[in-house]
Amino acid sequence: MISVNRWVFRPPEEKTPDNAPDAATETSTGESAQETSAADGTDVTAQETDQTNGAENESAEAPVDEHDAEANNPSFFPVGEPLTGDVAKFFSGNTYLNHLVPRGGPVINMTFEPGCRTNWHIHHSGGQALLVTGGAGWYQEEGKEPQPLRPGDIINVPAEIKHWHGAAKDSWFSHLLIPIAAPGASNAFLEEVDDKEYDALPPSKEEGESSPRSAFGDIAKLFGKK
Repeated sequence: MISVNRWVFRPPEEKTPDNAPDAATETSTGESAQETSAADGTDVTAQETDQTNGAENESAEAPVDEHDAEANNPSFFPVGEPLTGDVAKFFSGNTYLNHLVPRGGPVINMTFEPGCRTNWHIHHSGGQALLVTGGAGWYQEEGKEPQPLRPGDIINVPAEIKHWHGAAKDSWFSHLLIPIAAPGASNAFLEEVDDKEYDALPPSKEEGESSPRSAFGDIAKLFGKK
């Protein structure tokens, strides 16, 4: 810190008033002014506060990337890795797999981005169980009406039944997938779900609709998710 001494010169015959400030007071006042102001007279404290508030507001207002799976994850399980390889072509969009129990069952958490669904497919010999953990989706068997899916819903998919499942067009969607083991079990993927029929399905967030309480809500708290 640079101290500036101010000297006051007065004619010899002039008497200094009793209430005039002395040099020590002038010096102290000058130092105080330097501590609270920048060289150009800007209030440093106010400037730093404005910059901090601006950064916080910018962070708070930054929109969530609609394609960021983890940021939009509707489940309390991590989304895992993107589905790749030959099987990925039987899904209309991005899907993510998290092998929670890789052996035995297995148990896989599947996450679909909005609008993503499987092709029609059939499980030969062994069926499949779907336990919905987050978001909103659909399940449909051939010859039946599409069934909306919400957290807590459980679908037992019989063997040899043609069906599809996936996310609603305006919502991320997650479910646990549990294959039913059986000798000679296999999957046969077929044609895509018709776009017009899918687009005709209602959005998941109809005006005035209330979201049901998730059956997994209490478990979610154990994972630190609300």
